[in-house]
Amino acid sequence: MPLSDHEQQLLDQLEKQLRSEDPRFARNISETQAAANGPGFSAKRFVVGILLTLAGLVATIFAISMVNSGAWWIVLGVVGFGLMVVGMYWAFSRPRQIGDKTKRAQPSNGSKSAEKGPSGFMNRIEDRWEKRQRGE
Repeated sequence: MPLSDHEQQLLDQLEKQLRSEDPRFARNISETQAAANGPGFSAKRFVVGILLTLAGLVATIFAISMVNSGAWWIVLGVVGFGLMVVGMYWAFSRPRQIGDKTKRAQPSNGSKSAEKGPSGFMNRIEDRWEKRQRGE
C-alpha cells in the first residue's frame, strides 16, 4: 500500500531531521542498506555449485560400489564427498564484491567506546545517548 502525500512528507521531514541531527548514523544506515541490496543470487554460481555437487555425488557412489577393489576407491570417496560440500557451499553462498569492505569508524579519543565486543557496542550507544542529552 503506497504512502499518502501527507505520510510521504512526514517521512521526508523525519529523514532530513535525522540527517541533520546525526549524520554519522544516517550514513551508516545508508551503507548498510546498500550492502544488503548488493550482489545477491547468482544463477551461474548456483549452476556451477550444483554441477560440482553432482560430480561429487557420482564419485562418492562409484567409490562406495568399488570399495572392495582397493584403497584408492576410499580416497575417491573422500574427494567426492569434499566436492559435494564445496559445491553446495558455492551454490548457496553470495558472491563477494571486490573492494567492498565496510570501514568502521574508530574513535579518536581514548574513551571507553574504543573497546571491542558487545560491551563496546553498548558503551558507544550509551555515549551517544549522553551526548544527545547534553545537546552535543
